[in-house]
Amino acid sequence: MKELSISKEEFKLFNQDDQFGFFYDEDGFPRKDADEIFDEEVDKLYSKYAVIVVDYDDNIYGIKEGKKELIMEFVMEAYDIAREVKEE
Repeated sequence: MKELSISKEEFKLFNQDDQFGFFYDEDGFPRKDADEIFDEEVDKLYSKYAVIVVDYDDNIYGIKEGKKELIMEFVMEAYDIAREVKEE
């Protein structure tokens, strides 16, 4: 299965404006301070995982110490957006 690894800087482009909802509030809504906390939240995510991977089926995984954890499943256009980010 084809996968793309996304670096921290690439992730900031990939999840621009938190379009995938990684950092929504506990009720599932965008946070009012999303712009201000975005970089901090990305740092936290990358302290939890060594790398973020998107597979061809639009699933997003975090990998740390060889363990792969599903973060989000069937995220519309995630693979295509990751591919675009990788080409920039």
